[in-house]
Amino acid sequence: MTFYLVKWAAVSLLMPLLVMLFGQTLNNTLILIFWPGSIALISLGADKKPLSEVVYVWIIAVGLNALLYIFIGLVLHFFLKMIKG
Repeated sequence: MTFYLVKWAAVSLLMPLLVMLFGQTLNNTLILIFWPGSIALISLGADKKPLSEVVYVWIIAVGLNALLYIFIGLVLHFFLKMIKG
């Protein structure tokens, strides 16, 4: 089961990676669906912030996404286990 959850955690890093690579060319709705933790990036605002604050907020946003994906994977795992018997 650990490997199963590690796969979910790895998948959770896909959307933040795509946002870092392509930025605003991605659809914002798509970003919010697959990376709900990106809402934390709103706290950065339009003003220039120190690099330490930007890195801290990105770490929080990616961490929230990883936890959410692991939770979803865990719930799916138990539901599928109950269905299979």
